[in-house]
Amino acid sequence: MQCKCNNLIPQARVELGYSTCVTCSDVQPYGCVAIHTHKTGNTIQITTQQAAERLRRLSARTGYGIMRGIKMK
Repeated sequence: MQCKCNNLIPQARVELGYSTCVTCSDVQPYGCVAIHTHKTGNTIQITTQQAAERLRRLSARTGYGIMRGIKMK
């Protein structure tokens, strides 16, 4: 099957019901966020790329390991 841009659509993609190639697709890819419940019990949460990026930014530990604002005598 061919896409509107004349690229061939892989058979597996056609079987999943898609009628466009990946390049022409308007569906956003998924993203994920790491969930740390324990040092050895991590998992991921599947979400949109936008939500994943926002959560990564919000949970970033800025200045981690640096003693900011503390004056040493």
